Amino acid sequence: MTLASSHRVGVLFVLLAGILWSTSGILYRLLQDATPWHVLFYRSLALLGALLIWFVWRYRGALPAKLIDAGVPALVGGLCLGTAFAGYILALEYTTVANAMFLLASAPFFAALAGRFLLGERIKPYIWVGMLVTAVGIAIMAGDELSLGKGLGEGFALIAALSFAGLTVSLRARPQTDKLITIFFATMVAAIFGFTGLIVDELPFSLKTIDILNCLTMGWFQIGLGFVLFTAGAKHLQAVELTLLSLTEVIAGPIIVWIGIGEIPSTASLTGGALILTAIILMALMAAKTDRHAVAI
Repeated sequence: MTLASSHRVGVLFVLLAGILWSTSGILYRLLQDATPWHVLFYRSLALLGALLIWFVWRYRGALPAKLIDAGVPALVGGLCLGTAFAGYILALEYTTVANAMFLLASAPFFAALAGRFLLGERIKPYIWVGMLVTAVGIAIMAGDELSLGKGLGEGFALIAALSFAGLTVSLRARPQTDKLITIFFATMVAAIFGFTGLIVDELPFSLKTIDILNCLTMGWFQIGLGFVLFTAGAKHLQAVELTLLSLTEVIAGPIIVWIGIGEIPSTASLTGGALILTAIILMALMAAKTDRHAVAI
């Protein structure tokens, strides 16, 4: 495969991954009786099953050693990602898909802050500007919800964004670790969250067939296949391309629920979301420009 064709395949895979991830909102809204705890539990079981099949095929008898070798960074990353899974699903329960996705998109800026304090990484001036713009966007969105006596969903979305930032830092700590192992640990954490929630709230484990199918679809395709495509495509793309192409999820998600079930974002949501997306795009473009300048020198 030539370099140009590999690049095209990478673009296609990452775009498809974003589209798959963007269906989380509409799939959640189409549920009939399932609670967030049901979704976390059954979606995680579906993804766990798929990952185990893949690991057994790929590593065979070496699987236990691979899981152990992944070490603390994979466990910490799994805890962070599992918490992010839970925070995002709970956010969908209490706020609009647009609010949840826009706030989740702010994760790169939280990751920059975490990298500064935990890894000693320097934050470039343009990232500080991006964080300021993002903070304004978040304030607009959250302030609108708080004025309506709400805001719980935004809180869960911010927890998810912070947790994704923790995942990013853990991956930097040991970049050679198989990312799917981290996802495996994360899925176990999310399943535990779901199981605990069902027990504490004394909810039945049984669900309607349509809800079970939706949860399985989320596990196998919306998250599972999405991560596989993203991982495969990421090998052929630059960081700036990954950042910009991944925004497909944030842009398409609100549009899908808008067209599909008429969930219309508020003016504050669109305004704040536009600021966050603008900050991310500018950050990615500036990072690419800085990298090219460094190479030229």
